[in-house]
Amino acid sequence: MKRIILIIQIAMIFIGSIVGAGVCSGRELNQFFATYGIAGFIGIILCGLLYIVFSKIIVDISMKENVSSYNEFVDLVCPKWVAKFINVVLTLFLLSSTSIILAGSGALLNQYFQIPKWVGILIMVGCSSIFLMRNTEGLFEVNSVVVPTLVTIMTAIFIDYVYHNPFTLDFEYMRFIPPQKEHLLISTLVYVSFNILTIIGVIVPLTTDIKKPKEIEIGIIVGSSVLTIISMYIIFLMLVNPFYPKMYEMPLLAIAMKMSRWLKIAMLGVMWLEMFSSQVSNVYSLSYFLRNKFNIAYNRGIFIVVLIALPFSGIGFAKLVEILYPMYGILSLVFLLYCIIYFYKLKKETNN
Repeated sequence: MKRIILIIQIAMIFIGSIVGAGVCSGRELNQFFATYGIAGFIGIILCGLLYIVFSKIIVDISMKENVSSYNEFVDLVCPKWVAKFINVVLTLFLLSSTSIILAGSGALLNQYFQIPKWVGILIMVGCSSIFLMRNTEGLFEVNSVVVPTLVTIMTAIFIDYVYHNPFTLDFEYMRFIPPQKEHLLISTLVYVSFNILTIIGVIVPLTTDIKKPKEIEIGIIVGSSVLTIISMYIIFLMLVNPFYPKMYEMPLLAIAMKMSRWLKIAMLGVMWLEMFSSQVSNVYSLSYFLRNKFNIAYNRGIFIVVLIALPFSGIGFAKLVEILYPMYGILSLVFLLYCIIYFYKLKKETNN
């Protein structure tokens, strides 16, 4: 029974670490998959399979080499100069994401509930710090609430939409929705590499702390499968509502608002919870980085990360993100290539 609970917990951490406000809003999955028409479903299935393959590689390397943070892992698999560059960009990316989430949580509560932005930011900081102080256990607890809520609400929105618009489920109907882009494979690979590089900060310390690679791998398979199904719901809704992403900043929220008041409130709740989950994952990764790189205690690292991120949450990171995102996408692909090379090199050494 304990083994099954652990597998479910890992599956939820995997889902919670990848799904953020970008996925929940519908914008991210629209950009990478729905804009390719019905072929986008093939892309997201391939994406789910690649998550499993690359996560297994990361778990295997982490166990065999006993690394416990993302910077150690990157240093291990990449050449020295590449590793330094990736670590700097990844650290900046996680810090900027933390600041953006703080700013976004304040803006969300202010826009829909008229709560002052600074109060919304402090609520996010306070809630995330409570769970982060509990280390890996806190990560389990956060995602055990966030992920089931996400799955329930996304399923409810999908069922409600299909119930009122049954014709949209027709294959012929979807097939004739014209794709807006080409090169789906490249888009899928960029999306996979982008997310895998981000979640190594969670997978690596988890592997070292738990030391149960088989359970972690099964948990990732379960998590990837559930995440693929949820993503297909969202891609479907974006595909059959192609004008929504052009009209609204948060197209999925706009769809939910046209259904019922409770779905709108539930969707807002899910978006805040996903921001919360991403915040916990980011600070968790950065705190382990500080512990291993500078020998700073994990709990102290939490507050250092928050103190660095807080001032920038009021300014925004628009320009920094404009520079970091494209660079991060390219580096992610380079990183995955080095992971594959190192994995097979390690396998060869083990066999000999």
